[in-house]
Amino acid sequence: MKIHVQYSTEAETPRAVDEVVNGLLEKLDGAHPELTFLFVSHHHEDHFSTLAGQIRSRLNSKHLVGSTAEGIVAGDRELEERPGLVAYVIADSGAVIQPFHMEFQRDDEQILCFGGPENIGSEGDNGAVFLFCEPYSSSAPVALPELSESQGHLPIFGGVASGGIGPGENCLFLDGEKIDHGAIGVVYRCKQKLRQIVSQGCRPIGYTFVITKSEKNIIYELGGLPAMQQFREMFKELTEDDQELVRQGPHLGVVTNEYKEIFERGDFLVSNVLGSDPESGAIAVSQAVRPGRTVQFHVRDAITADEDLRLMIEQDKSYHSNKVIGSLLFTCNGRGEKLFGAANHDVKAIQDAYGPIPTAGFFAQGEIGPLADRSYLHGFTASIVLFEEADATADNAEDDSDTQTEN
Repeated sequence: MKIHVQYSTEAETPRAVDEVVNGLLEKLDGAHPELTFLFVSHHHEDHFSTLAGQIRSRLNSKHLVGSTAEGIVAGDRELEERPGLVAYVIADSGAVIQPFHMEFQRDDEQILCFGGPENIGSEGDNGAVFLFCEPYSSSAPVALPELSESQGHLPIFGGVASGGIGPGENCLFLDGEKIDHGAIGVVYRCKQKLRQIVSQGCRPIGYTFVITKSEKNIIYELGGLPAMQQFREMFKELTEDDQELVRQGPHLGVVTNEYKEIFERGDFLVSNVLGSDPESGAIAVSQAVRPGRTVQFHVRDAITADEDLRLMIEQDKSYHSNKVIGSLLFTCNGRGEKLFGAANHDVKAIQDAYGPIPTAGFFAQGEIGPLADRSYLHGFTASIVLFEEADATADNAEDDSDTQTEN
């Protein structure tokens, strides 16, 4: 299995394409990619309609998938608010790849989706689904359960295209085509194991509650009492530092696995708290919640987000010993320099832990990644895919030199 990445910061698109393609052809040394990921900043928008076809053709890549973005991840850099074009290629993996294009239609109050891939795999397959969404004509919360069900609960990674300020300004790439609506992606089934890290950048505060009355995204009661009353009582018991973080904006985590006895970071799907109603004591959050679910309030800041990502990485390294040879990073457009005050935070954490591995991705306005056994659309999250080196004992024909990890 060979993984390579090449990027360009050239503002002139033809020169950027030449730099990326020529660099990859040299690294591939005659191999043809099975799959290319392409992420492009809006500085190249005049060429969006031809980029995918040109790069796919010149690389002789069997499949290509990608998105436009306000910033890209490229090698060991996060390129924000500047020209960027990155291509990430996978060759000689033996993977089975299915491209798909999902379209969405509103029917009364329901959103329906069409065009999802059929399941041609088998139970226990390694791999993932990679999904990229146009923000104004798709619904990731609708697509994700359908994809999970149809693909045997493979983990789903990706994000929502960013950088445009209205319909038609973001686009997706599928094989040689520019797609301006819906959601696109590939099902990627392979021999090699793919590992996952999803860092929501939050930590729980106070204690857990059980929702006793709710409707859609409105929580009326926690533990039999008005939600705001419970929140205020919990707030009084926090440290001054945590109280200050709550004032900047609290979040609510919903437990993803109710069968656990102790809940820790990573056990919650974190949502924004949108507001409260002083009269009823209700709290509104950014996702639908049901009575009976366990929840806990969370806080987020740069220190917490850094700590959470590094903790998730250390947990991954403690659970797995196989070498990582590449990664994809789908990070929130609210992270980066906006949150951390310095460039390259998330990608540097990956490279510090796993070495100078090929890495690519983009700053999304909604990140897709798994928690427990389901995949979700997140916010303010770093969703990371780690490609493991093939197990030599499982494939004696594979030579160590087949895996290339240079940037």
